[in-house]
This record gives sequence, C-alpha cells and structure tokens, in this order.
Amino acid sequence: MNGAGLGARRLRTGTAGMAVTVMGFPSWRYDRAAARDLPEGGTTAAADTSGRGFTRFCPHLPSGRAGCYEAVTSWKRRDRPLAGLTIGDVENTPHITDLAVGGVALKKLLRGTAVLLAAAGLAAGTAAYPALAAGTRTSAAPAWKVVKTVPGGDFTAVVATGRSGGWAFGTVTPGNNPKPTAWRRSGSSWTKVAFPGAGNETVIAAEATSASDVWAFTTGGSRSRVLHWNGRSWSVARTFSLPIGGAAVISARDVWVFGQPSFPSSSTGFGTWHYDGRTWTHVTSGHGLEGGSGRSARDAWAFDGTDVAHWNGSAWSRTSVARLLPAAQKTHLNDPAVTGIYEQSADSVYATGNGNQEDDGGPMVLLHWNGRTWSKVAGGLFGFDVQPVQPIVSDGHSGLWIPMAGPVGGTDAHLLHYSGGHLTTATVPGGPSRTSIDTIARVPGTAEVLAGGLNHAANNAGLDDAGVLLEFGA
Repeated sequence: MNGAGLGARRLRTGTAGMAVTVMGFPSWRYDRAAARDLPEGGTTAAADTSGRGFTRFCPHLPSGRAGCYEAVTSWKRRDRPLAGLTIGDVENTPHITDLAVGGVALKKLLRGTAVLLAAAGLAAGTAAYPALAAGTRTSAAPAWKVVKTVPGGDFTAVVATGRSGGWAFGTVTPGNNPKPTAWRRSGSSWTKVAFPGAGNETVIAAEATSASDVWAFTTGGSRSRVLHWNGRSWSVARTFSLPIGGAAVISARDVWVFGQPSFPSSSTGFGTWHYDGRTWTHVTSGHGLEGGSGRSARDAWAFDGTDVAHWNGSAWSRTSVARLLPAAQKTHLNDPAVTGIYEQSADSVYATGNGNQEDDGGPMVLLHWNGRTWSKVAGGLFGFDVQPVQPIVSDGHSGLWIPMAGPVGGTDAHLLHYSGGHLTTATVPGGPSRTSIDTIARVPGTAEVLAGGLNHAANNAGLDDAGVLLEFGA
C-alpha cells in the first residue's frame, strides 16, 4: 500500500536506546522519505528505535524471512529524546514536525482501521491498549557517555591501543604560545601525562598498531611534525616544513603522511611521504593526496579533490568519482570534493564526499567500493566535514561512525552511524547544539568506540568551552 499521507510529511524520531515488540501488527517497511509501507504477511513486528533520526523495524516472519527496515527522517531539525511508543487513532495525529512532539508517525490499515504509532510516551498508550502492554519488552542499548571533561580545552585526536589502553590529545585555552596536551587511558580513567608538544601546535591525527607503536601527527603554522611512542617515551620521527593533512599507519614499518593542498605552498606542495621503518621517502605519484587508509604494503587508499587513489605496492593510481559527488554549481558557491576514506577490506572501501555549500556545507555523500566499482550508498544534509580530514571508523560490526562538523560555527554538529544501508544521527550527551565530535577511534577487537571533541554553551561555540572524551559500548 502506498503511504502517501506519510510521504507528504517530514517525519522525525527521537527515542534513544529502546526495543519494543508490538504483537498483532503487520510488519512494516519504510524508505528514507517514509513514502511507502509494504506488508510482508507477518504477525509480529519489533520496533527498535535507537538514536535520533530513524526508526527501525525488524520483522519476525513465520516463513523465516528476516531483515530490518528503517524510516530515516529529517536531517536538519534537532529531536528531543522521547520515552517510548504509544498507539492512537490516525485522525488524532499530533503535529509531528513540532519539536515538542518530535515523533515518527507510521500509518497502516489494520483490519480496516487506520492506526498510528508515535514516539510520545509508553505509559499512555498501554493504558488505552492493554494488549500492547502485554506484548511489550524493553531493553537497554549501548549509549554514548562522557568520561572526561577538561574546562577550557578541546580534544583533537584520540586512538585506542587495546581494550583498556589509549591516548587522547587536546588543546588548551589560547594563551602565550600554548602547547598540545596528552592524556593516557587506563580502563575507564584518563590521566594527563608529559608530551613533547611545541608551541602553537595541534595534534590533528593519532594512530597506533599496538601499545608500543603510537603515532601523533601535528601541525602548527607552516610546520608539522611526526611523533612516535615506543612504549616508554615520545620522540620526533620527522619534521616537515608544510602542514600535515592526514596519515595512515599500517604497521611500524609502513606509515603514510599526506599534506594539506589548500595551504599556500611551494610549486610541488607537501606531496606524499612514506616511512619504511628506516627512511622517509617522497612518493612522487602521490602528489596532492590529502588523507588515506590502508591494510597492507600493497593495498592502501587515499584521495585528492574529486579523485580516489589506490596504492598497489609501487605507485598510486587515481580514479575520478566526481559523478557520484554533489554537482558543482555555476555560481561557484560550492566545492564538491572527497573528504575522507576508510578501507574496511580489500573489496570494501568507504569514502565520504561533501558539496561544501557556502556557509551551510553539504550535502554529504557516502561512497562505497565493492572491489569492482564505486557507488553512492547514502547521504544527507549534515553540514561540513571535520577538518582537515574526515574521520571514518568501523563500528565493530559492518557499519561505520562518522562525525560531522555541521554548518559554519559548529553549532549543529552530528555524529553519524551508518548501518544497513542508512545514515542515522546518534544521540550524544549535550546534543548537536552543545557537543562537537572532532575525533573518533574504535577499540580494537570490540564494538566499543572512543571519541573526543568540544562541549560549549548552546548554539555558542566559544562560550563555556570544555574538552570532552566520550565512550560508546563500554
């Protein structure tokens, strides 16, 4: 049945971390615009709402067919967390685009009666419909939580070195020649430790292959450095005369460093550099590359403008993905480009792109390489990407975590989760008007994730700033 009444609305949801099983209802399927609902003949539907921006239905069908279907809703308007699910007549539908309600309406004809599921409080619904209460189960879901707050600062890079270890790097309130700070993770605690940061320097990226092989990449003005932790002390591995843009650490003897092409530079720019455990080499076929990800000495990926590039062990080769990016405008008020890349496996690589619309940023697109071709798999209006290189990490399953900076000013930032073919907005403490995520890293071998960024006054980055470290699934 075509749900035209729903497709005409901008549907939204805000319930966090909840699973509800509704007995006696047909299963549901919704596309991103919530324009269709398709009965599949089942008698049980589980509504699993976890985070802002989507509602997921996982039918349990007698035929044994399985799958989860999601309704993805308005990207630009913020949602309030809601308590649960209720059921009521569709004729009494609340104004679902109002922030005070913030629910998602799901219309279906059941035995000739139109019904509405709206995220607006479980108790009221179960009082009116006892059968719903009898078939309802709730369960806790992993959630993001703040584990460290540093007033006046910001966390710019984080990396996990094991289930209980990790490093975070931050900045402090601008002053006389400020230096970056380092924090070491031990279980659930973070402790500030000595770090050889230079004045007016920021750690823009950090990666590790083990607790005794940690790399921090800095930039400050026209200079940048690569620092290495060997398990006992930090040392300077390399200094460059131009800013570093991104890096990829594949092993202790396989490290890539990329530049920032937008920075005024020499005729050759920063280029691409490789470290083999002994020597740093300028790789000429990597000119202009901005960031990368890799899995072996013969398999790495990077990007530059509207191109993606692959390393086969001897040279970088480029492929244009311009046709998959938002279109360039004749007014020149946008600048479509690839902004980040993540190699999940030899035949699964993800890249982010952004239209970079003036002031607002976006649209953002998520691209995928299946071992043969690149395609666009998701997208939305989430503002600008995180600079200088868009972070993309695994969620420990088959999905991804992707932080977004939002429009100019960073007061509507988002933490995106990609799963099942859809992008959804995660709920983080403080919400998008108060919390900006700048860096993210998965704990190896788990679905736990670390993140760092900035908390500030509502819609006012720069007031009451505090650096925050967050954990998910711990």
